[in-house]
Amino acid sequence: MSAFTATSALSARVAAPKARAAARSARRSAFVVRAAEEPAAETTEEAPAEPVVPAAPTSFTLQQAFAFTGPEGSNFAGSGPELMNGRLAMVGFVAAAGAEIATGEPVYQQFGEATTQIVLAIALLTAGSVVPFLSNTKAENKGMWTQEKELLNGRAAMIGMLALLGYEAVKHTALL
Repeated sequence: MSAFTATSALSARVAAPKARAAARSARRSAFVVRAAEEPAAETTEEAPAEPVVPAAPTSFTLQQAFAFTGPEGSNFAGSGPELMNGRLAMVGFVAAAGAEIATGEPVYQQFGEATTQIVLAIALLTAGSVVPFLSNTKAENKGMWTQEKELLNGRAAMIGMLALLGYEAVKHTALL
């Protein structure tokens, strides 16, 4: 009997740590399973998160204003030079065509007679276009006045001004 008692005591000592390790392992696996299952249940109950939109910059530098690619977060449909040149071409084409119709003088003669006034008008129009661009002011679309139409009209005016100057350079006479 004593051999039996010694064997059972020995097996109890060996079996007890094995049982404790098995219990720990079962708890860990249950914990891992629980941890894997709980977030899945939470995500289905929560409302979907809205996408994070980066805040638009509040201002730009002069270098960004005169860059040919619109900076990220800009409120303007086109790049700064395209917008400014389009505005200058719209004013210039209307002024040059109107003066040509009224006086019969070609554009290069008009420029020669009023160089200071034309350069001043160009500087003021450019400054007027740069200030809103630097402050990243949002232009409101009102009726037929939209950013896309301004760009389209500016492009058409640039082509019109180029055609007017090209014709007068080749023919040496007023177009209109």
